[in-house]
Amino acid sequence: MEFVTFHIALGSEEAIHPNQTLEHNEYLANIDLMLTSARMFHPRMKATVLTDMHTDLAGISFSVRRVAMELNSRQLMLERAIAELRYVVQSELSTPMILLDSDILINGSLVPLCAQEFDVALTWRANRDMPINGGFLVLNNLRPEVSKNFFKRYVSLYREKYAEKADWFGDQLALRDCIGLSHEQMADREVVEVDGCRVRLLPCETYNFSPHNQYRSICSNLSEKVVLHFKGQRKRLMVHFWNAWLNPVRSPLPWVKLNGWLERRWLRRQSEQERHDAMAAGEKWV
Repeated sequence: MEFVTFHIALGSEEAIHPNQTLEHNEYLANIDLMLTSARMFHPRMKATVLTDMHTDLAGISFSVRRVAMELNSRQLMLERAIAELRYVVQSELSTPMILLDSDILINGSLVPLCAQEFDVALTWRANRDMPINGGFLVLNNLRPEVSKNFFKRYVSLYREKYAEKADWFGDQLALRDCIGLSHEQMADREVVEVDGCRVRLLPCETYNFSPHNQYRSICSNLSEKVVLHFKGQRKRLMVHFWNAWLNPVRSPLPWVKLNGWLERRWLRRQSEQERHDAMAAGEKWV
């Protein structure tokens, strides 16, 4: 299985994406955690980072394949889609390929998913305008050319219909149009055929889950969630979840286990403080 992510270093004047909330080194640290979490469940995985000609990836301790291209940082999401397309087209797709954002942690094995009969897997949510989230895509290796053709159609739609949204949103609108279903219709279907491509529709609730931006939301190991997506301001929670739940499972070292216990205790205290602050402000606490 190959995990592929995208990252380029942006200066403050280039940070046009609303979720560009971290510094370059912080993004590298997140990529490191994401890839390490993936290796926990997929020991023989390969890792690839798509980037530009100038971004320094030395901050990633994980062994990655760097694929550098000429990219325009002013149209970040369209350039990501184009970079992914270039890489997908030249790949043999001899193994399943997972395309994912850098602010994700893998929290379970994807092997059972990839053993199923489909060509492309996308995650859907109950959102009228953008029912497909572009942060997690799976290209299965059962029929490589079919998977590639779907990706070509997706990027073509992005370029033709949503080029004005090259910095944000356009990828998700193009993926929505590729499927051609509302989120209500997606809820009733596991697999939909699009131009001969078997697209598996996965619930974001399991395969692209975003916890609430509160410490209490990560006070458990969320074992029923296979993929965790720390979007936007939730990025602050990513390292805490890693320290509390995943790293103690990954490492047999006693001090790592101890640090995990201390992190979980700290999370409970932060959660209690959140509850106290909410009640003091007259907010409802559920």
